[in-house]
Amino acid sequence: MYANYGVCIVTKTNEPLSFGGADRRYYVLEATRKRGGTVYVPMDHEDFLRPILSRNAVLDLVDRFPLIETDDFKDSNSHTVEDHFKQMLRENDCLQAMRVAKTMRERIAEQESKRHIPSSMYTRLYDQAVGLVLSEFSAALDMPEDEVMRIMHESDPDALARMA
Repeated sequence: MYANYGVCIVTKTNEPLSFGGADRRYYVLEATRKRGGTVYVPMDHEDFLRPILSRNAVLDLVDRFPLIETDDFKDSNSHTVEDHFKQMLRENDCLQAMRVAKTMRERIAEQESKRHIPSSMYTRLYDQAVGLVLSEFSAALDMPEDEVMRIMHESDPDALARMA
């Protein structure tokens, strides 16, 4: 797992590259999601990389999903709110991504119940969080993302409800 890219495959290690005049060694990663692309991570920043969760850890998180509390952070400045939740996603922690997804789902539903168009910030954060969760769960369970969504729905009928 790497930052906001989700599950990546390490294609090269110790790759010498020069960016901005500085020679460093890099991990070369290929993202597995649609966003795709090649990602270069300096080897001295490997703390931003982590292995995917185990199958048992994922199944435990699926069972705990209904119990995960939403984040109640609010601010009158939408940029501050967005920065708060983006920082949670940058923690590279699946539980935090699930919390962001659940929080955004709740806020989107609240806006829709008032017959308002959901905030594009909420939908972006929701989509990003769900993408990270599905990417990791799909890899850990070795199944397609739509099957992961079915399992999540069995645990919590509203889980990832906005996903098509």
